[in-house]
Amino acid sequence: MAVYIRLNDAVLARLRGDAGAGCTSSGSDHDASACLSGLVQAFLETDAGGGEDGAGAAPKGAGEYDSDDADGPQRAAAAAASVRELLDPPAEEDMFRIRLAAAVVAAVEAEAALRAHGAAFRRAVMRRLHAAGYDAGVCKSRWEASGGITAGTYEYVDVVAPVARGARSRYIVDAEFRAGLEVARATAEYAAVVAAVPASAVVAREESVGRAVRVAADAARRSLRAHGLHVPPWRKTRYMLAKWLGPYKRSTTTSPAAAGAMPMPGAAGLDVKCRAVGFFMPPAAAPVARIK
Repeated sequence: MAVYIRLNDAVLARLRGDAGAGCTSSGSDHDASACLSGLVQAFLETDAGGGEDGAGAAPKGAGEYDSDDADGPQRAAAAAASVRELLDPPAEEDMFRIRLAAAVVAAVEAEAALRAHGAAFRRAVMRRLHAAGYDAGVCKSRWEASGGITAGTYEYVDVVAPVARGARSRYIVDAEFRAGLEVARATAEYAAVVAAVPASAVVAREESVGRAVRVAADAARRSLRAHGLHVPPWRKTRYMLAKWLGPYKRSTTTSPAAAGAMPMPGAAGLDVKCRAVGFFMPPAAAPVARIK
């Protein structure tokens, strides 16, 4: 199958070896191949020139991405503080969240052996939260490609808490939240923003998650642009918001069999019974006739 890639003018200039284009070759096949390979890899790591600032926008020169680049460390520190306050607020601001966060940490630690198994891990955490008395569910969001972002799906746990006058407050529970914000070749400033996300699991109101995602996505954009890269579709603000705040289907089924998950020994609230299958008692041996 042939794959065709449309390269922008800047990349084509670098391939031709134009002065100042940033890629020169001594003329050998090896050097030319290495140059082309590096350019293609860098091209594929971006959104092919379609950043959030407009399709086909070329990266600006160093120092032209933001007018306040000189305030980068201070701005990053403020962003990190904002993310920390939104995702891990003081106890007195939300006592329910503090109790829920403690239950989530206990569940995550108890099911650590399943963490590499994604869906099974999330369902096990949900079962433990159910056992602790919380209205927990596994949510699967799904969105279509539109406006420069690609289609995708994402799964996380949520907890619905009853509040005054019959209203409800929804909390996002995600042990992979920090990993979902990481980018390659992050600047030190953006690394500080990611480090502000709770390491064990994020437990926060959905409106706080939305605000934190916007702050982090903006910081990620600046980090990528600092390296002369466009923002890939999966790091755009709308894509990130769709993961946790987009349309979703919620399941509260605690039975692994009903959920389509394979029962695993040792899982919380799960009794595994084993029985012999396919083994039968051997028939009684026929008497051997004696030959006289």
